[in-house]
Amino acid sequence: MDQSTDQALNNGDLSGITTYQAGIMQSSVNRTLQKVSDAALRPYGISKMQWMVIGVILDAGPSGARITDMAKTLDTTLPYLTNSINYLESKAIVQRLDNQKDSRSKLVRINPAFVPTCTEIEAILRQALRDSIYNYVDPQDFRTYMKVLYKMYKIR
Repeated sequence: MDQSTDQALNNGDLSGITTYQAGIMQSSVNRTLQKVSDAALRPYGISKMQWMVIGVILDAGPSGARITDMAKTLDTTLPYLTNSINYLESKAIVQRLDNQKDSRSKLVRINPAFVPTCTEIEAILRQALRDSIYNYVDPQDFRTYMKVLYKMYKIR
């Protein structure tokens, strides 16, 4: 980021920031978040994307999540998600279940033995992100950032 962009941000005038400058910042922050997350998750043998898959399944509860619904939530393809689930299943992190309501689809749930590890991972990853990134952002600014992200997520 150049000095004029820095100054514009500090003055609260974002009208002079170009689309490519905004894009550079977004990409750079995303790469940093990816690196920090992957480093924190490495001891568990999972990536950030795999952690997000686990999270979506966790949010679905013990009855499990449909793979097609997960693909929509994660905005990814069914083949990619199937590969991720196959990997997580090979590590005994997730389990496939028959869908009692629809015999054409399968459900995926977190292996009950892995649920406590999910709590541990969440705490470790949260702390790693706080220490490396969020520590430099005012909590109110972070809340605003998350609200904006949520709104942008909803319009996709």
